[in-house]
Formats: sequence, C-alpha cells, structure tokens
Amino acid sequence: MKKILVVLLLFVASLQAEIHEIKNMDELHSYLKPDMLIVFDIDNTLMEPVQELGSDQWFYHRIKEYEAWGKSKQEALEKALKQWTSIQNVTKVRLCEAGTDEIVQNLQRQGFTIMGLTTRGLGMSELTIQQLGLIHVNLSPTAPTQEEIHFMNERGCLFRTGILFTAATHKGEAMRKLFDKIDWWPKSILFINDKQTHIAEFEETMIQHGVPFIGLRYGATDERVLNFRNHLAEVQYSFFGHILTDEQAERILHETNDLPSVQ
Repeated sequence: MKKILVVLLLFVASLQAEIHEIKNMDELHSYLKPDMLIVFDIDNTLMEPVQELGSDQWFYHRIKEYEAWGKSKQEALEKALKQWTSIQNVTKVRLCEAGTDEIVQNLQRQGFTIMGLTTRGLGMSELTIQQLGLIHVNLSPTAPTQEEIHFMNERGCLFRTGILFTAATHKGEAMRKLFDKIDWWPKSILFINDKQTHIAEFEETMIQHGVPFIGLRYGATDERVLNFRNHLAEVQYSFFGHILTDEQAERILHETNDLPSVQ
C-alpha cells in the first residue's frame, strides 16, 4: 500500500513539471509565477567567451578529441578541464544574448528570488563572480540566502553570492541539499539552462519532493554550438600560453606587415 501511495504521489508531482523550449531570454516572462524561484545556468545561458577557444562547445569537443586519441573518459575530462580553466582565467566574456543583464536586474527589482547554478567547481567561484560582474550580472541581491555554504555532494559544493557551484555533480541533489541547509523550499521553480540533460536531472529531484517545476531549454547559443569552428580554436590555442622567439615574432610581423596593438 505504501509503494502504491509513493507512486501515486510521484505521478501527481510529475504533472506539476513542465519543460519548454525558448530561443530568447525574454520568453521566460511567459512562465513566471508569484513566489517562484528563478534559477539561471551560467555557461551558454548567461555568458560565453568572446572567441571559440574556451567556449562550452570547445570544452566538449576537446573531451571527444582526447577520447579519440585513446584517453579514458576520466583522463580526457581532466585534461580538457585543466585547459578550459586556464583559458577562463584570461579570456574576455560577453552576454550570450544582449539584454539578459537587464532582464535579471528587472526581475530582482520585482522581488523575485533569483540564483545561479553551475557545474563549475569551488576553485572557479571567485573568477566566475568576476566574469559575471564584467557583464553586469549580480545574482546575490535576491538570492535565497546571503550566507556562504559548503557541503558535500560526491564532491565539495559551494553556495556563494547567489551561485551554487556543483563541481559537475548532480544538480538536483545539490539543490536539494542547499535547500535543506538553509531550511527553505520554494513554492515553485523556473530553471533556465541550455542543456536538456541538466534540466532533466533537476526536474527528477524536484518531482520527488513535490515542488512544481518549469524547465526552459534555452537555445540562444544553439547555432554557435552547431557551427563551432574548431579550426579557429586550434589557431587560438596554438598561441595560448606560449612566448614566441624573436625569430618567430619577426616572421609573423613580416608576413602580416603590421604591428600588434598593445592593450
């Protein structure tokens, strides 16, 4: 009888979960409800590098390359992650879609509880906050808590300045543990993410806990992901972290017949 009741409760909860496709961030307004927690993914949802190198699509392409070269899945992930992290420390970033910063700010002014959720780890927290600041996005003002919180979810997770850094662990479980830590559960959740798989694992946990959930699969960067230009990224990476010899610098200057600008 208990099993039947549990199945029935999960079925009823699943009726309160929805996943929709949106192409522009402004479309989220159609799904807003009072007292809703709005959760933004970071990479390829709020921001992206200004070039191909270091982009989300570059990272996943790099993993597949290393696997094709004989690396194990774990080795490929670790090697690509080290390179991606190094690039993040020096790259410039931009909004994935112009006007997203204003949308976030307006929602905060309206009093919506807003936070970020990312697969980035603890070690990327300060850099991520700085990057978001450069594109005028601050997820702290109306976050569920202003407290800084650490907890384990297979690996260490961190909630800081309105962002939950999940270190590539299960997003739904990480969020559940955060809610338990702060002793607060939202009446409903709106989650915006460019990856269907991340929305699905979030949805799974919220259904189990009876929280009405709407997932928005955000597609503003789909075309850039589909048309990823690895040949450009390879050129960009070939100059990343290298000091050219005088002879190499002279040859480049001779070939381009131009002086590099100093910034």
